[in-house]
Amino acid sequence: MRKTALLILSIVLITVVYDVALGDVHPRGSSGSEALQPAELRVLTHREQAALVKGWIEKRFATVLPQLMRREGLDMWIVVSREYNDDPVFRSMAPLTTYSSRRRTILVFHDRGRERGVDRLSVGRFDYDGLFTLVRTANDGQWDGLRKLVEERKPQAIGINTSNAWNHADGLTASEKDNLVKALGPTYAARLQSAEMLAVGWLEVKLPEELDAYRHVMKIAHRVIADAFSNQVIVPGVTTSEDVAWWMRQRVADLGLGQWFHPTVTIWRKGGISDAVPLDRRVIQRGDMLHCDFGLVYLGFSTDTQHNAYVLRPGEVDAPPGLKEGLKAANRLQDITRAQAKIGGTGNQALLAALLQARQEGLQPSIYCHPIGYHGHAAGPPIGMTDYQEGVPVRGDYVFRPSTWHSIELNVTHNVKEWDNQPVRFALEEDAVLLESAWDWIDGRQTEFYLIK
Repeated sequence: MRKTALLILSIVLITVVYDVALGDVHPRGSSGSEALQPAELRVLTHREQAALVKGWIEKRFATVLPQLMRREGLDMWIVVSREYNDDPVFRSMAPLTTYSSRRRTILVFHDRGRERGVDRLSVGRFDYDGLFTLVRTANDGQWDGLRKLVEERKPQAIGINTSNAWNHADGLTASEKDNLVKALGPTYAARLQSAEMLAVGWLEVKLPEELDAYRHVMKIAHRVIADAFSNQVIVPGVTTSEDVAWWMRQRVADLGLGQWFHPTVTIWRKGGISDAVPLDRRVIQRGDMLHCDFGLVYLGFSTDTQHNAYVLRPGEVDAPPGLKEGLKAANRLQDITRAQAKIGGTGNQALLAALLQARQEGLQPSIYCHPIGYHGHAAGPPIGMTDYQEGVPVRGDYVFRPSTWHSIELNVTHNVKEWDNQPVRFALEEDAVLLESAWDWIDGRQTEFYLIK
């Protein structure tokens, strides 16, 4: 067992904070159906999280960053942030004690070769809990300090975060770029180039220790869904879909965790529901299929999950066969999509191959997967988008790399025989890791409906 897993387990056994109550809920699938123990669901305190996060950042600086800078041919990387207007990569480089960059933050990474490694420097007043060597200047003297540093180091290729295609790599604002160019002068300004693939690479590649922790994060996310799709929260004929969505949001807030989008809960019903019925008046009834889209942020990692539940009618003990067939079809599309997404292949290649195979098997598919991790919609290759089912320009031509996390998001439209062959959309979303040898679900996947009595 890796050190991170041991640390998390030891923390869990020593203290009990923010315990998640275990309810009597139906298993969500074959890979995670066993009852979880309370220790697996204990949310770490912020103080506990801070030690883990800082350790990961230090190791990433020492191991991941040098390889990426050399891969991209950059011997210096300058990241400029301003308070409450952070560069998208800043959060992944900052300790948990930092809520936003302070004043103006100028981070400089200088690769001095394989023997001496990459220096990490902060020009200004803040070293961010010792993660950076401070090049001390007054706030008004930062640009002069940067110029002197660059002149001393004499970099040949300087990366900056500007990009037309990659939002995660476009954090340098127009005014700050003007200031940077002016500060460096013509000789070194001529050596500036986009660091877009360095920024994307930094955000997409994860450590094994981070993966261990992410499995713990996903257990928490899956548990919130399991509790929401149970009689702990839902009373058929009384509870609305909006009640459930707000319960999920509040549950995450009560646990001290973050969110990156508001949860949604959708009702599928025989005969449908009129669009004229307001969301807050859509009462959950027996015989309904429920769908949720839910994500949280914990330990700096985002999750994104779509699961489905069924509300039992009197006398029923399981969902109707037609609904189960639809869920099975969505599971099959998950299998096809992962099989077609291969290391070295592009997102667009995976999309077109998966759609072709799915249609040949008689499915009605839509695929819109995205990377996940430090951001919900993170850096890396997408596999389609809801409005790009023929390929995503530029970003879809980026290749898959090992040790990256992806949200396998898709749906299948299936006619449900018990509902007079009504077409129903079976949407699933599950986070997975692409390893050197194969894909692996972070915490299993849904293969059975949550059942609400």
